[in-house]
Amino acid sequence: MSPPSKPASLDELLRRLDRGDFDLVGVGRALLQDPQWAVKVHQGRTDELMDFDRSAMMSLS
Repeated sequence: MSPPSKPASLDELLRRLDRGDFDLVGVGRALLQDPQWAVKVHQGRTDELMDFDRSAMMSLS
């Protein structure tokens, strides 16, 4: 079994997005855990983001 992933700060990602370093950023696990992830990030509500838990994968079945 893989160790659980650890959440990271979005600050560096947002800085690099603003700089134009990426064409696409995948947030699949984040969206499985919290379908409102993109809305919360857009609105600056990052304190409401939920950590990924493998049980979210069960919502696919």
